[in-house]
Amino acid sequence: MKGLIPGGLATTLLAALLVVMPLHAETQDYAALRSIPAQLQVSFENVAIDADEQMGLFGAHYLFQTHPNGYLGVSGYGAVTGQRGGFFTGGFTLAAQWPLAPRWWLDGSMFVGGGGGGSAPQGSGLMLRPQLGVSRELANLRLGVGLSQVRFPDGAIDSRQLNVYLGMPFDWRYAHAADAGRQVSADDLRGLAWGEGEWQATLAEYRPRAGASTTEGTPMQSLRRVGVEYRSYLDSGAYLMIESGGAMSGDADGFAEILAGMGYRRPLTSRLGMSAALSAGGAGGGRVDTDGGLVAKARIGMDYHLGPAAKLGVDLGRMQSAGSFAADFYGINLAYRLGGLRSAVPGQAWSGERLPQLRKWRLVAIEHRQPNAARKNIQAMDLGLYGLKIDKFLDDNMYMTGQAYGAYHGGAGGYAVGLLGAGWEQSLNASGRLRAHVELTAGAAGGGGIDVGGGAILQPMLGLSWRLDHQFGLRLETGRVRAVNGELDSALWGLGLSYEFSRAERAY
Repeated sequence: MKGLIPGGLATTLLAALLVVMPLHAETQDYAALRSIPAQLQVSFENVAIDADEQMGLFGAHYLFQTHPNGYLGVSGYGAVTGQRGGFFTGGFTLAAQWPLAPRWWLDGSMFVGGGGGGSAPQGSGLMLRPQLGVSRELANLRLGVGLSQVRFPDGAIDSRQLNVYLGMPFDWRYAHAADAGRQVSADDLRGLAWGEGEWQATLAEYRPRAGASTTEGTPMQSLRRVGVEYRSYLDSGAYLMIESGGAMSGDADGFAEILAGMGYRRPLTSRLGMSAALSAGGAGGGRVDTDGGLVAKARIGMDYHLGPAAKLGVDLGRMQSAGSFAADFYGINLAYRLGGLRSAVPGQAWSGERLPQLRKWRLVAIEHRQPNAARKNIQAMDLGLYGLKIDKFLDDNMYMTGQAYGAYHGGAGGYAVGLLGAGWEQSLNASGRLRAHVELTAGAAGGGGIDVGGGAILQPMLGLSWRLDHQFGLRLETGRVRAVNGELDSALWGLGLSYEFSRAERAY
C-alpha cells in the first residue's frame, strides 16, 4: 500500500486551511523559495525465486539530490509478472551518480526496506538491494542498464540479475518550515505557474465476476477496499493519477494494489462534473488470484464540489487481472484540491492573481516494534516494521497524516499497513524544540500471518520530539494497534527521524 509520485505520495489524504497573511502598507517580509534537483525513476528486473521460478519486479523511486553526486529518497517495488501477485516492498534508497563522459553516468544505489507477500519465501521481510549501472541522458530523460541483487537475509530469495531503469529529472521547490505562513516573492517565481493537484480518500466494494477464485481454488467473495489517490492535472481536464489501497473487510486481508494511469474530468455545471480514467499496476495478496500481479482498471465517475477546495464523488468500473480475479466495483471518495507550483516558460514573470503562501509539511522515517503481535496459526511473536509518515499541518498545532509500514522482523514478511488520520502537536518549552504529539489513525493492514480479521485497524499514538535544527528532529512515540475484527491488540513503540519543510500552496 505504498506508492510514490512527483509532488506527492501514494499512501495519504492531505488537507489544508490556508490563512492569508496581513499585507503591510509599505513593506512585505518574503520567504526565500529554494530548489534542489530531484528525480523520479522507474525500474524493472526479473528476480529468481528459485531455480525454476522468476518474478518480474517493477520499482518506483523518488530521489532528492543531497550532494553534488548523491541522492536520498524512498522506493517501492511490486510484482507484475510471474506467480507472486501481491508481493510489495517499500523503504529507503541511497544513490550516487558520477560522470563518465558527456551525457554518460555511472550509477550506484542501495535500498533497505521491508515487505513481501504473494506467498514468496521472504522470511521476516527485510529486503536489501544494491545496484550498479550505466545511464545515458536522452533529452530530458536518463535511460540506464545495470546489475542488481535482491536479497532477503532470513528468507530464501537471493538473486542477481540485469535491470533497466528510466529517470525523469525535475526540480523540487521548498522553503524552511519556520517560513510557514509567509508569502514568496514574485522574483522567486519567475518561470513558474500554478499547478492543479488533488488528494482523495477512497472506499470501494469489489464484486468478483463469475469464475473468479482464490489462490486456493475456492469461489472469490466480495471485498471492501480503502485507499488514497493523487491526481496531477495537465490542463483544465486531463490528469495523471496514482492510487493505492488495501482490503479492510471480506476475508481478503493482505490484498493490496498500487496503480498509475490517466483520466479526464469534464465539468457539467459550476459544481457538478464527470470523469473517466484508465490505470494499470500491481495487485494481489489476501488469497486473491491475480497470478503475477499485473492488473488494469477502467472507471467512470461523478463528483460534486462541496466548497472551493473539497468535493464528494462516486464511481464505478471494472478491474481485470492476469489471473482469475476480475471484479466490478463501485465506490465513494472525498477529495481535497491542493494546488502547487509547476514549471512554465523559463524567465517568464509570475502571472498569478496572488503570491503563493507557504504551508508546513513533515516527513518521518520511523521504526515500530510491536511485542506479542497476534498470529493466525502460531503463537504471538514480536513484530518489527519500517514506516514513512507524511504530515500536512493545518495550523501551528493540528495536522493530517498519511502513513505506510512494512514488516522487516518477526517472521511476518508480507505484512503491510496503510493509515490515515489526524494529530495535535504542542511545544513544551519556550524554544519550541521539545514537543509532544497525539495521533489517531485508522486504515487497512494484512498479510504475513498477522491476525487482523478483515483488515481494518485503529492506532492511537502519543509521543515526544526534539528538534535538532531548523529541518531535522528525533521522534519517540508509543501507542496501541488494534484490529477491529481480529485478535491483533498490541502495544507499540517507535523511534524515528523527522524532516520538516514548507511548500507554496494555492488557496481556493
